[in-house]
Amino acid sequence: MSKKLISNNNDFGAVISIIENAKGRALKAVNTELIHMYWEVGEYLSKLCAESAFGDKIIDEVANYISHAAPSVKGFTRRGLYRMKQFYETYRDDEFVSALLTQISWTNHLMIMSRANSKEERDFYVALAAKEHYSSRELERQLDSAYYERYMLSAGKQLV
Repeated sequence: MSKKLISNNNDFGAVISIIENAKGRALKAVNTELIHMYWEVGEYLSKLCAESAFGDKIIDEVANYISHAAPSVKGFTRRGLYRMKQFYETYRDDEFVSALLTQISWTNHLMIMSRANSKEERDFYVALAAKEHYSSRELERQLDSAYYERYMLSAGKQLV
């Protein structure tokens, strides 16, 4: 009986596939929720700064409040909060990328926001990263190689 079980081990690859697919869906769901959270925090901070006489200084107060009220919560430092505000303000009026925002990682968003020189370049890299499912490393390679510029110089090709 054990020989039959061993000989059928090749059929068990389906189990690995089920596990890997479920893990992938779970990671995608977590990423989607994180991006939504960063968006909402960024929106809150943007509106708070607009209403405040102290402008962006209020972000320091929010960061201090979070660090004291919820010390176990990580990533909500002054720098992290500014990035969330920047994320919201960068994409709030951009209908083209709004559907793509949750399809790429936060790390990829930060890379694109910091390295793209125009709205068109940002849109290009967001669409490319979503379409090609780029890891941070692959997106960085494309940014380093000035893929956008090379693409724009090439004759009549379309990404989307």
